[in-house]
Amino acid sequence: MKKTQADQLEELRAALHEKEALCAKTLAEFDNYRKRIAKDGTAEAKALIRELLLDLVAVQDSFDRAFQSEALKAEPQVYQGMRSVQRQIHQLLEQRGVVTFESVGQAFNPSLHEAVDTEPSHKYPEATVSREIEKGYLWEGKVLRAAKVVVAKALPSARVDERV
Repeated sequence: MKKTQADQLEELRAALHEKEALCAKTLAEFDNYRKRIAKDGTAEAKALIRELLLDLVAVQDSFDRAFQSEALKAEPQVYQGMRSVQRQIHQLLEQRGVVTFESVGQAFNPSLHEAVDTEPSHKYPEATVSREIEKGYLWEGKVLRAAKVVVAKALPSARVDERV
């Protein structure tokens, strides 16, 4: 049976419609792939930036410890030079959105704090940060590094000797 021109035209239209659908599907898949790659690349870049910021925070901590040394205070020129470098690092961290947060006197929060010890305290209620061993930092509103802290615990109650 011989196909008419109308039948052939209809078959061509159907084939064209099928190819158009395949092309649209392929373009959509490619667009999703492009978006996923861009997102993964962004996530990877953020992870690398986070690591670099953590390294700078560690350098900042080293400066903080150095400034507690009496020997450094005896060398005013060295002290001033180191202070200048520390300020530059601090400004760099702030420009990149890194900020410290206050821990002492705050309720212990495992999302922000890493408890390294506990101690009895008259000054702070139980489960309150009584000392900060290492500063905590936020980056873009999220914890970059938790603060290492000592947490207050209840004072031991006085025992009364009931033996008479």
